[in-house]
Amino acid sequence: MKKVLLTILSFVVCTIAFAQDLPTNPDPGKCYKRCVTPDVWVNQDVTIQVAPAYKKLKVVPAQYRTENEEVVVQSAGQELSVVPAQYETQTFEVEVQGPSQRLEKVAGSTDTTTEEMIVQPGYQELTVVPAKYETQNFDVTTSEGGQTLAVIPAKLGTENFEVVVQEASQRLEVVPAKYETRTETVIVQQAYQKLESIPAQYETRTETVVVTEAGQRMEVVPAKWGTETVEVVVQPASSRLEIVPAQYGTETVEVVVSEASQRLEVIPAKWGTETLSYKKREYGSTLTVVPAKFSSDYQVIETKPATAKWGMSDTPAADCASSDPNDCRYWCYKNVPAQNITVNTTTLAADAQVITKPGCDTATNNGEDCGMGTYTRRVVQTPATTRVIEIPAVTKTVKKTVMTQPPTTRVIEIPAVTKTIKKTVLVAPATTRVIDIPAVTKEVTRRVMVTPPTTRVIDVPAVTKEVKRTVMVTPPTTRVVEIPAVTKTMKRTVVATPATTRVTEIPATTKTMKRTVMATPPTSRAIDIPAKTTVIRKSVLSPETTRAVEIPAVTKTMKRTVMVTPPTTRVIEVPQKTATLKKTVLANDARVEEVTIPAVNKTVTKEVLQTKGGLTTWAEVDCKLVEYNSLNINWDLGSATLTPAARAEIDRVLIPVLADGVSVEIASHTDSRGSKASNRSLSERRAQAVTNYLISKGINSSRIVSNGFGESRLLNNCSDGVSCTERDHRVNRRTQFRVIDAN
Repeated sequence: MKKVLLTILSFVVCTIAFAQDLPTNPDPGKCYKRCVTPDVWVNQDVTIQVAPAYKKLKVVPAQYRTENEEVVVQSAGQELSVVPAQYETQTFEVEVQGPSQRLEKVAGSTDTTTEEMIVQPGYQELTVVPAKYETQNFDVTTSEGGQTLAVIPAKLGTENFEVVVQEASQRLEVVPAKYETRTETVIVQQAYQKLESIPAQYETRTETVVVTEAGQRMEVVPAKWGTETVEVVVQPASSRLEIVPAQYGTETVEVVVSEASQRLEVIPAKWGTETLSYKKREYGSTLTVVPAKFSSDYQVIETKPATAKWGMSDTPAADCASSDPNDCRYWCYKNVPAQNITVNTTTLAADAQVITKPGCDTATNNGEDCGMGTYTRRVVQTPATTRVIEIPAVTKTVKKTVMTQPPTTRVIEIPAVTKTIKKTVLVAPATTRVIDIPAVTKEVTRRVMVTPPTTRVIDVPAVTKEVKRTVMVTPPTTRVVEIPAVTKTMKRTVVATPATTRVTEIPATTKTMKRTVMATPPTSRAIDIPAKTTVIRKSVLSPETTRAVEIPAVTKTMKRTVMVTPPTTRVIEVPQKTATLKKTVLANDARVEEVTIPAVNKTVTKEVLQTKGGLTTWAEVDCKLVEYNSLNINWDLGSATLTPAARAEIDRVLIPVLADGVSVEIASHTDSRGSKASNRSLSERRAQAVTNYLISKGINSSRIVSNGFGESRLLNNCSDGVSCTERDHRVNRRTQFRVIDAN
């Protein structure tokens, strides 16, 4: 019974709710739909960088120009011209018997001497006098001196004071005075200040202290000695003389009556060639461009954020009493996931750069310069000279006695006697080498006061106390009877001595450490090593000599022609000759032209929610559009590709409907040929093909719902196993649309 009552009650409620929810004042023949207003999305373009800006380098090669250079191809020289000699006649005496000599022998002598020879020269040896070190005590401040502030608190004392609790008044006998009680604030402790100590701040620092100063030690580099062999002459070579007496005879002597003279013959200069180098070509730099390097990356762009949309539940409520199941369905706000797009981007790994290589690299040219040329220059190898041509004398025959062979001596060589000894020679003297001894340091930690102690003034407010006292409001008007004031003794605290601070000096903490310092630097002491000698005996010879005894000549007077002025030469200057050479000169070196390639950006369209949708009230819809309307699209068998005719049909029929801002459902169907699964998939692809085309035309995807029903909604009996014509199958192979939401 309860179930029946609940069912009836539910039916009544649903009926009332449905009746109240119907559109008001409907027009006959019109269709109405309670719609879910879709979220209004707008497309927003987002520009992202898919390729960075980079440098593109272009090498402009070096430019050259040709220049002329004048060089000397024949040096300036001299030519000689002969000036002949001048002659005159002179009287002269002719020997008819020439002078002669006879030799007398002077015997030689032999002496023996002793010679001291140094076989090792004296030198000096260096000994190191080491540095003297001493240990010193030094104080290291481990904690700097500081100050501490000790607060000396204010001294408070107690004093008695009288507070008038009832003022002196007058009492009238006739008209008594009127009194009232008032509350006043009395200071029982004066305000004062107290000092609060702010301690000094310290920090620990590490310092390096020299515990052993840097010093030096000297190291002796000993002298280098070598041995050489010396050959000492212990008896020098000598000779003995043997006299060969002169020989005489009579001979016919030709007397010069005209002296022999000379004439000069010019020997022209000898010219040669030499090869000279010159800079024939200059080289500019060679520039090699290393292009920029890129690496691939990607960037995810959210084209449509995650949203939700209203949708009606597939099944009605279990307790729905309405005959129309749509009356009791639930509206659900279902999540719609976000849509992303991945954009491939390029990042700059290394920008373009230029490698400069010199045009003339001496390292790869065996150290020689490049671009050198040569030319030949004619130079004087042997300057012009004169050759003396002897003019023989004119002679006359005269007989005279002459010494045909003068007395001579024949030297018989006696070889020297030598002795080989070895002696030590100093190759390199002894020196000292200074070796630096680094200082030894030690890290010492000390406490340093960063902020000195200060005081902060803290105001202590006065202490007050409320005291009640009686005051006269209306004085008496008649005979005054004096009533003494009533006082009360109270205690209050007063500042006897204000608070101060006492500075306590904290002495610095030191630590005595030892360090080694060099008192006397190392030096070197030279020790003289005397030379070593050896005694050698050798013979000193005085050679034999001869003494000549002159025999005078016998003369006769004659005449002869003599040359007064000898022939000479006159120098004729030959000017130098030049030639013009061409050489290549670097006008502009190679350079790099830099062009900045701008970054490449890509514009991605993302959807941005402009207006939030939701459930709306009833809206009027064209009845024709609420039902499924066919699109005249003839799909090829098994194909989901839109033909040009199909696109034209969509543009003509469906685009104008969507222009009103409504949402539509695209429903596609197939015939029964093929499996159900493949037909369902084919119909979904066909519906999605229409949807993709609408999106390409600028329709927001949120306004399109695509469904593929396969062969589940055939319009005729051409199901599996039924033989039908192609025309009957084409009827089932259709695509439809209907309006599902209207604004």
